[in-house]
Amino acid sequence: MWKKLLFLTILVVGVVWAGPSFWTLNQTPTAEVFNGISAPNNNFAIAVGENGTIVHFKNGDNGTIVPSGTTKELFDVYAASENFAVASGEDVVLLWDGSTWSTIVDGGNNGTFYTGTWASPAEDVVWFQSLGQFNFLCPEIPGASEQPFCRAFSQPMLTACGVSNDVKFITAAGDVHNVNNLLGDLNGFAPLHDEPIPLFLTGVWVPPDACLPGPLEPLSMYAVRNTNQIWRFDGAEWSNMNVLIPGDQTLSWIGGINDEKVLAVGFKPDGQGGNQGVVWVYDGQSWTEDTNLPANTPGLTDIAANVQPADFIFANGFDNTVTRGGFGSQGQVDILAVAESGKYISSNTLFPAANLDLRINKRLISPQPIRVGDRIEFRIVIQNVGDTAAIDFRFLDGYDGVTIQLVADNCGMQKFNVQSGWRYRDTRVASLAAGGVMVCTMEFDAIAEGELYNYAAIAETDETNYDNNRSVVRNIDILPAQ
Repeated sequence: MWKKLLFLTILVVGVVWAGPSFWTLNQTPTAEVFNGISAPNNNFAIAVGENGTIVHFKNGDNGTIVPSGTTKELFDVYAASENFAVASGEDVVLLWDGSTWSTIVDGGNNGTFYTGTWASPAEDVVWFQSLGQFNFLCPEIPGASEQPFCRAFSQPMLTACGVSNDVKFITAAGDVHNVNNLLGDLNGFAPLHDEPIPLFLTGVWVPPDACLPGPLEPLSMYAVRNTNQIWRFDGAEWSNMNVLIPGDQTLSWIGGINDEKVLAVGFKPDGQGGNQGVVWVYDGQSWTEDTNLPANTPGLTDIAANVQPADFIFANGFDNTVTRGGFGSQGQVDILAVAESGKYISSNTLFPAANLDLRINKRLISPQPIRVGDRIEFRIVIQNVGDTAAIDFRFLDGYDGVTIQLVADNCGMQKFNVQSGWRYRDTRVASLAAGGVMVCTMEFDAIAEGELYNYAAIAETDETNYDNNRSVVRNIDILPAQ
């Protein structure tokens, strides 16, 4: 994300970016300290903070204070849409239904910190977490008369990605758990990724194109470790990116748009008994500190990347509970960074408008119904509908190997992973010109009754419109042989 300043030939080294400022300092309608932010789309965001403060942002405005029904401090929020969100804090968990915030957990005055919120895109379940000797992650089914059991984890859940009944939870240890809505394991009884020695991460972000269906680790993740290191997960293992963070800086959260636009935020002493904001930017090659934040920018602790109206970076009173933001998006990248005293910094020039837009479509071209013993064929079409060439991107395919078996791959892919019956294949595409089209086919034999479920995806591209980077084929039954 940051400017391409490399020191030696190491992948990432800390350098200082002292060019023109991309930020302006603004004011929200509250003077309270914010702790969390989530932006589900380009027109809506929710911020939470001290004294039960909740602010909704719509269409790029400065925000509106919305009654929360509590004066307890709120630590975290996650919004799946403008009509479905969950917020958590000290002794309280709240649910947003599009019109009001209601209390779903009231812990009285027990001093229980609830955080680690997430919600399914289908809006059929939310999760929240209580911190303690054991970190209990709890599902909540809106409107259900009886709620599912909670599940204890040794390390806190920091973030999640996926869809309903196929969720990847990432913990502070660096582990990845693949679970259903009720927290049942989908990969036997083992995590998808089991870090041998806990990493003690304090913030994690998963690029939106890196979380694919089925029992597969995210293709990439970025994390803050021990508040002063930046780590990366490459789909198989975590490694230190060797960013030279000054000793007086504390990194509190990390987020972004894609693998070439990542932001880490934090704070450092301002020399007057307070804190000032810190922003680091990664451009896919090197990390750079942006030293041109507006004067008097307070410390920053949370970021939710989105596009039009904004990415948000929130700052708080530096509670021990670290919060998380969401992700998006498409089009022109704008950024809002919210801080103490209800202030925020904004930018619409840090990341220029995206000119690259790849689209993928996978469909079954064999006639239905499909029966055991039939040979079936899929056609995959990739189009570059942007106005710039796509260079060196990843093309993937995943399928449930329990019901179908590969016969012919005309897409030039190779197998790279097998998990819980799923098979994963990929290849790299060197380039696809603007307006260019790629077409290939894959053939399978139907070998067992059940649901036909597979997909094709594009990843590792410098674009922000991920809505058309995945194509899923499912809900087609394979019937018994005649």
